[in-house]
Amino acid sequence: MNTHSQATRRNFRLSVMNGAIMNGSFNSVSSPDLVLTAFAAYLTGNPLLLGLIAPIRQVAWFLPQMWIIGRIQRTTRALPIYRRAALLRVSSWIMLTSTVLLVRDHTALLLVILGFVIAEGLASGLAGLPFIEVIGKIIPARQRGLVFGWRGALGGIIAVVGSQVVLLLTGPDAQFDFPLNYGLLFVVAGISQIAGVLSFALVCEPDADDNTTRSPLSPGVLIAIWRSDTNFRRYVLGRTLFVLSSIAQGLVIVFANQVLGVRLEMAGLYLFVSSLLYPMFSIAAGRISLRIGNKVPLAAGLLAQGAGWALLLLAIPLGVEDRAAEYYLILVYALGALQKGLVISTTMALGLNVTPETEHALYMGALNTWLGIVSFAGLLSGVIAKVIGFEALFALTLVCACLGAGFFLTLHEEWEGQPDSP
Repeated sequence: MNTHSQATRRNFRLSVMNGAIMNGSFNSVSSPDLVLTAFAAYLTGNPLLLGLIAPIRQVAWFLPQMWIIGRIQRTTRALPIYRRAALLRVSSWIMLTSTVLLVRDHTALLLVILGFVIAEGLASGLAGLPFIEVIGKIIPARQRGLVFGWRGALGGIIAVVGSQVVLLLTGPDAQFDFPLNYGLLFVVAGISQIAGVLSFALVCEPDADDNTTRSPLSPGVLIAIWRSDTNFRRYVLGRTLFVLSSIAQGLVIVFANQVLGVRLEMAGLYLFVSSLLYPMFSIAAGRISLRIGNKVPLAAGLLAQGAGWALLLLAIPLGVEDRAAEYYLILVYALGALQKGLVISTTMALGLNVTPETEHALYMGALNTWLGIVSFAGLLSGVIAKVIGFEALFALTLVCACLGAGFFLTLHEEWEGQPDSP
């Protein structure tokens, strides 16, 4: 086996390992939608504040990427930038864990959790664009969906274990009182984050070609790309609608608790169901992407998300509440697992495949910054729920999910002609 093939296989394995650990943690012990929101729900019942947790983290991830486009374009390797940002990410987890273990004042804890989602989101965002750049260099186009599929699948398996940790520490039969139970849970989450960033920090990134001509970052260049690249414009519209279709994700458990009478302690069970199903859908999406590309499974993921919003809209007309609602939510979270499995496995791979190979940092960095601005709409989710009602919010996200699926289906994806396996 030649040295290049060995490096490719090593990079494939490390990329999958990184995603498995990070996704497994993000979808279980450190889930913004369930764990962090449920933690905050013990501190306040205000849906305006609870609705901020997941969207703030999302906004913070997207926004800083525009700041480092130029830096990545000027360097031959993006991995050192990833490593420095990862150090900030790990530091934010240490700050959260130590505070929750030592502080008992609920107001202080609420401020800390809000500060954490901002700090951790910003650090993750600064690492996000270097990560995209490195993946674009080390993983061939045809294999990208498979890589993200395996990352999601193995991450889902880890999340099954993580969900059991969540149930053990925060469920109805938990042996620890609040907030110590969440403090111990955040210890597990922090350790998993350290393991995840270390695995990707070990990949072998080749130097960028010094002779490659890169478009400079400027408003004029971005406007020209938007006007001339119809394919990328459709991808941007699809991603925008997907973000808008997800703004109420963190409020599902709040709606279930406050309107349908579902106990907060059921969050761990829903996490387990989602974690159990997610790996199967994720690896299926990765295998499908080898045969037909990424756009069809991505569109199907948005339609699954729309079906979940439709079920929530039907809950009250059907008279679903209390114990029946607790079982009903299992189906909602199962559709959420289908959505995550399909979308997470294909979104980034599709983005890399519809953008020029030498311009990933410019295209994806500008897109992610735009999505950060769009994600501010998520900050209004609690306002909409408070003023108009949860149903109006879910109706809006349902429409956005369906429209987004339509845009993704119209894309042309460059993915053929690459090897099938690492």
